[in-house]
Amino acid sequence: MALAGRIVAGVLCLALSWALAPLASAEEAGVEVQEVQVRVVDDAPVVLLIVGDRFVPIHVDPTVAVSIQSALTGGTKPRPLSHDLMRLILLEFNAKVTRAVITLKDKTYYADLTITMGGKTFVFDSRSSDAIALAVLFKAPIVVSKATWESSGQQWKEPKRETL
Repeated sequence: MALAGRIVAGVLCLALSWALAPLASAEEAGVEVQEVQVRVVDDAPVVLLIVGDRFVPIHVDPTVAVSIQSALTGGTKPRPLSHDLMRLILLEFNAKVTRAVITLKDKTYYADLTITMGGKTFVFDSRSSDAIALAVLFKAPIVVSKATWESSGQQWKEPKRETL
């Protein structure tokens, strides 16, 4: 059974690499994220990409928020989530995520996820949340494109604490 799983994973990786790679290189100019946080705002999970006293907020679904938060804290889950599975598959093939570049297009965040495997570099179009989760798992840099940083970056303001 384990061999069959490895074969399926190998075929999947090869098919994806042939179909999608190598794509154009990820956008070079940008701001490298210093810190990633997962917060709940208005009952919805938000990932904060923080540089100094500014951040870019990206709303994510709860499953991705759990995956990112677990990767940030080193927490364990009873069963691997999709990002954990992808990490294991990539590691089995001596591949790794080397960078995620986040961009904003028509009010939607996108990402270019850079993966190296066998001396080759591949850039895949990705949901921003998936690219962030994988980058955090691989401890790879996350970059926000310069245009996105300028249009979406917000000033960091710590919320006032209410006293009782």
